[in-house]
Amino acid sequence: MISTNNHKTIATLAKKSLKANRARNFTIICAIVLTTVLITAVFTMALSINKSMQHAQMQTTGSDYHGSFKYLNPAELEKLKNHPSIKEYGVFLTVGDISTSLFKNNRVEVLRIDENFAKHGFINFIAGGLPSQENEIVLNTWELDMLGAKHELGQIVELDIDTGEKVISQDFKISGYYEADQNLAMSGLAFVSEAFTQKNISQIDPDLSEATGSYVNTSGLGVMFNNSYNIEQKLQKILADTGLDVPYGVNPAYTSVSLSENLVNIIPYAVVILITMLSGYLLIYNIFFISVVRDVKFYGLLKTIGTTPRQLKKIISIQARSLYLVALPFGLGLGYLLGLLILPMTSSFLNGSTDNVYSASPWIFIGAAAFSYMTVWIAASKPGRMASRTSPVEAVKFAGVSSGGKRKAKKSKHGAKLHNMAFSNLFRSKKKLILMLSSLSLGIILFSTIFTVISSLDVNKYLRAFISGDFVVQNEVLVSITGPRDGDPYKLSEEFANNLSKIDGVESVDKVYHRYVPTPVDDAVRAILEPMAATDPHPYLLSTLDKGGMININLYGLDPGWYDLVNKDIIEGEFNGQMFSSGKFALITEASLIGEDSYRTYYHPGDTITFGNSGKSYEVMAVLKYDAVYAATTKSFSMLGYNAFLPALELQKELPKGTDPANIVTATLHVDPTKMDQVEQAAKALTDSTNELNLKSREDYKEELGGFIRIFQTIGYSLSLVIALIGVLNYVNTVLTGVISRRNEFAMLESIGMTKKQLKRMLIYEGLYNVLCTVLITSTLGVLLTYKISKGITEVIAFTVFRMSWLPFIFTVPVMLIIAFAVTLRAYKTISQATIVERLREAE
Repeated sequence: MISTNNHKTIATLAKKSLKANRARNFTIICAIVLTTVLITAVFTMALSINKSMQHAQMQTTGSDYHGSFKYLNPAELEKLKNHPSIKEYGVFLTVGDISTSLFKNNRVEVLRIDENFAKHGFINFIAGGLPSQENEIVLNTWELDMLGAKHELGQIVELDIDTGEKVISQDFKISGYYEADQNLAMSGLAFVSEAFTQKNISQIDPDLSEATGSYVNTSGLGVMFNNSYNIEQKLQKILADTGLDVPYGVNPAYTSVSLSENLVNIIPYAVVILITMLSGYLLIYNIFFISVVRDVKFYGLLKTIGTTPRQLKKIISIQARSLYLVALPFGLGLGYLLGLLILPMTSSFLNGSTDNVYSASPWIFIGAAAFSYMTVWIAASKPGRMASRTSPVEAVKFAGVSSGGKRKAKKSKHGAKLHNMAFSNLFRSKKKLILMLSSLSLGIILFSTIFTVISSLDVNKYLRAFISGDFVVQNEVLVSITGPRDGDPYKLSEEFANNLSKIDGVESVDKVYHRYVPTPVDDAVRAILEPMAATDPHPYLLSTLDKGGMININLYGLDPGWYDLVNKDIIEGEFNGQMFSSGKFALITEASLIGEDSYRTYYHPGDTITFGNSGKSYEVMAVLKYDAVYAATTKSFSMLGYNAFLPALELQKELPKGTDPANIVTATLHVDPTKMDQVEQAAKALTDSTNELNLKSREDYKEELGGFIRIFQTIGYSLSLVIALIGVLNYVNTVLTGVISRRNEFAMLESIGMTKKQLKRMLIYEGLYNVLCTVLITSTLGVLLTYKISKGITEVIAFTVFRMSWLPFIFTVPVMLIIAFAVTLRAYKTISQATIVERLREAE
């Protein structure tokens, strides 16, 4: 075969075909824009949340450097920082710790840093800068607050700095200050000048300091490379090249904090992308399918003059790519904006107090464009193959309906009925019908699933997980939802609790005591752990089973006000409050074993156990779920350990010498309903005077749940709306193009006596049958899918009680009827504008 350069001709044919189908093009562009908007929004949220998590981890670590070298002497520092692979570096020198009594429970490390380290260490000065004089220092805002100093330059503060060899006490002038989160970083920081270090610690040998473990006068070097790939290998190569053997570290923000760290984190985003791609595919495929069916004679005529199947596929492919390129910028732009709008709501639920960091990574747009193109390519490829396989003779005779097989003659004594004709017409093109019904049903099923999950959120169950009374005062040092923090673990004392109980309107105060009790591994524990170690020899498991191994028990003491929350969490045994208060019985939870969602109990009701070196044995009254009485706990769980509950009086007893007394974790206030406001103000006045204690009411927790529900509603219903809009577009396109392609058939029916009123009624019947088919699908398969998916989601969310609801299915029926009626009337109006003669002549 002689090859000819006909690319220009094919492109011209594709271009003219586009111009001849403006309505179809607009619908496809809308479908591509909607698909791209959702995919781009998902990529924006995923990468921005990932970046926010990394930023938070960097702040906790102290810098955004890729890695660092530690405990260096001057010669080692000079050798390392000149390595050619290091793009940028910053230096810090360890000086000591502030030992002023005000900072007894809040460690503040004293360093000397350079400008580069300040830039990469999130030291964003509100005023001033790094110190230059021997008596100057930089502190952050919360350190100034603890010292009672104003946020002003030149303030004089008296500090004690412990260098290991001596304590330096002197007055410092504030040369700069910056904002810092006391609860985020592992310790506070203060920065002194080079003049101060030369005067006070220059005589300390850094090598000896490292050997003794004080590390004073040793340097650290933070380094940045060209990229964050293989950081540890790059650090090791620098050490190999320089011949040094010094400690190094990789910034955990680049290794451990990522959505890809746990595949479960990616599932929600992947599900949304797949649903979006499926919806977009159903619409785009259906439009191209209808377009090929309608233009099949055109493609047949092209075949008769020598157009090859490959060229026909290329004509459709060029059209799809052209429409994709037109729609892509709008989809990417709108999707990115949507992602930025939704991000604050999403991250507030996922990351708590983590600041939002918005990502503008090119991978957002590359990924969204690729997935969107994949959707368009898959959707357009099959109609293209269909056009290429149609023979010229079949194409010229094609009338829009398959004529294959024998048609059964329909007999009737009373003539054709409009509703029967409409029902028969519904199944003339089964593929178009299936695509349209699938697209409509998908939106309804998604909406009903989200509605059911939101309906299953239970306020009372949520409240029981965090509060048992009207107000709760908790020691944030002990309650570790967001991780450990500095502070006084005994700040919530008996005296403080007594002051709370004296507030007018407080009827009672229920306290929860806590002790962390390492307990030797006994035979009952070994009977569970040894078979596990035989099949999965995890290092922590093996070390626990070694001679002298311990398991860690969180031991809690409950006041009687908590007893009502026990029964709902019982797995074995029965709870008797009166017997429990005798101090002879204990409640234990399942142990948290190695592996996700792996819990078993070491003991059973009737067993006798001893906690640590208390010297007293208790009978197990009941076994509870691993997270039982969650509101009363520190929200932390020890691997291989478990929680145990005793009456509060048991943890207030005098303990063996050398044993730390129990902490009070929370104090729950039960209040006279008529005095809620004045109690809140009085309790808040007490807690606001400390950094460790936090007061929250039932209403505060209700607002938190309300915020979560609003987030879920906004994201879920927005996704449902877009998917439903794609389905409606699919329905509108199918009905309109179907009616237009049958205009000649309708003209023939009118020519043999069918009135316009009858024609309109027949089309309305067809619309009603479409709605009926959708209702049948959603009320059978849709209900089953909604039940399975919603139940699975609610089982994962702790504060839900599954409630299946029919409301979404009922609500969508009138909406679909209105849409069907409006689209049918529009379709009828389109064909009724031409006369019967004009429509009959179109077939000639």
